[in-house]
Amino acid sequence: MILPDTLAGMGPVRATPVWLGRTRVLVVVGKGGVGTSTVAASSALLAAKGGADVLLVAVDGKPGLGPLLGGQPLGPAEQTLRTFTRGGGRVRGRTISPEQAFGDYLELKGFGRLLRRAASAASFDLIAGSTPGMEHLLVLGKIKELDREKAADLIIVDVPPAGHAAPFLRSASALQRAVASGPVRDQADEVSALLADHQRCQCVLVTLPEETPVNEVVELAYDLEDDLGLALAPLVVNACWPERPGLSMSAAAAAKQQHMTLPAATRRALDGVVRFGRARLDSQHEQFARLDEALPLPRVQLPRLPAARLLPAHLDLLASALAAEPIMPQRVSQ
Repeated sequence: MILPDTLAGMGPVRATPVWLGRTRVLVVVGKGGVGTSTVAASSALLAAKGGADVLLVAVDGKPGLGPLLGGQPLGPAEQTLRTFTRGGGRVRGRTISPEQAFGDYLELKGFGRLLRRAASAASFDLIAGSTPGMEHLLVLGKIKELDREKAADLIIVDVPPAGHAAPFLRSASALQRAVASGPVRDQADEVSALLADHQRCQCVLVTLPEETPVNEVVELAYDLEDDLGLALAPLVVNACWPERPGLSMSAAAAAKQQHMTLPAATRRALDGVVRFGRARLDSQHEQFARLDEALPLPRVQLPRLPAARLLPAHLDLLASALAAEPIMPQRVSQ
């Protein structure tokens, strides 16, 4: 495999960054298409290489996370995806559907297997249809139980895309307002307590260095922090274009510097490439400045990978980049 020159020579993955080991639950959120699943998988890999026992949970049933980590497609049954002899870390993975979470909830409450199966089949659709947000609460309740049981050193949750992420995470607080007492209210209280506890749970926001994803991640960040009290980890900006100092030079000037002569058609073609590259970097710098101003979080920048399909080897490269020291917003550091 030919690796992009922006990642060549990065060397082994560094030690687990402080922010990644700060809590036992890490929620990864972003607009559809920005790479939240890739960031969740890379984070799991990075933590496991540091010796952690990691459970990666795909909420909306993304089976592709399993093969990306070298295992089978994810399903409701937990599977081990990667193990590391050195340090003893591992990555396990599974999906959690509302139906499964409901069945697990009935089991937790002491229903027998046959009664649980009948109650689950008969009641889930009725409950989900009559109680807005209940499906989301059931899934979050299962994650809360996994945290309570200390099922892993780190539970990484890949939540639905941004359009559904806020309702998903807000389901507990919404049901707190709608339900005065009873098991649903108890579950909502416990889930809300988990999300708001900065010692137990934090949220990683993922975006691209593009206008629309930046707009959405800024809005989502304030929504999650102000309304729900979630702790925000460093912002992850995915698919960043590499800095190219040579883009400040024309093709003719570069050729002259190398004592070369280029045909006119070649110079025009190369100058077009240079203009494109400068435009992309100028746009990227503009979005970084907007993030500095509107969302003053430390950020980690992941490189753009020129690959049509991500492979397990790419995750090692992204995990190494994810381990870098976060970049502080300029207006904070001044």
